[in-house]
Amino acid sequence: MHVGAYWFSYATSPEEARQEAQVCAQVLEPYKGKFDFPVYFDYEYDSEEYSKNQGVTPTQALRESLAQAFCEEIESRGWRAGVYTNNDYLKNRWRLDVLKQWEIWLADYTGGPDVACGMQQTSSTGSVNGISGNVDMNIAFVDYPSLIRNEGWNGFTTAAAENWISDTTNGPENPVIIAPDALYTVKITGQDIGLVCGESGGKPAAFRLVRCRRDGNATLWHVIPVGDPGQEAGIYPAGGGDRIFVARIAG
Repeated sequence: MHVGAYWFSYATSPEEARQEAQVCAQVLEPYKGKFDFPVYFDYEYDSEEYSKNQGVTPTQALRESLAQAFCEEIESRGWRAGVYTNNDYLKNRWRLDVLKQWEIWLADYTGGPDVACGMQQTSSTGSVNGISGNVDMNIAFVDYPSLIRNEGWNGFTTAAAENWISDTTNGPENPVIIAPDALYTVKITGQDIGLVCGESGGKPAAFRLVRCRRDGNATLWHVIPVGDPGQEAGIYPAGGGDRIFVARIAG
């Protein structure tokens, strides 16, 4: 059976969304190498009602920042990220061009999907042998098991190191120095692999890794300092393998 996950969010700020992603990753830790569908950020009407009750108005900018914070954080921990949404949200509550950098799981019960998506939820009243009551039904348009295994997401290891090359290979004797208020862009040419930040002396991750975009045959990643000045960490393929390069926060 193919398995993924979704996290129903009650975040009211990007920081809370990142914290939710961190807890989500902890929950999923025992299932590394077993889940072969993405981990989706699920923000819906109940999320907005909760936000209002906390005195926070859910604007378009806030919704998008929550999705971005969660997806960036969960991907920095090696899980392929996606957003679960519906037509109302896509048309009225956030912008498709912001969300399309991640996988989209679209609830659309009116026929074919109105926008390009990796998976469509087509019904909430389906039936499956062995399950009592209604079941949500979905169609996947992307071969996620192959994509996630081949790119080394979700704890799957890949031995296909010869299929990609990094434009940055600095070792510990010559680390990439990144100012605390700056970012560094690394270019991975070939296979679209995930990246993760290694440990840094028992401290929280020194860098947040953000998959920026696919550019022809290459993927651009932003390496963003989130640790303390002087903190150093290795950057590795999400699917396991040798360190790609070492980065240090200036200071």
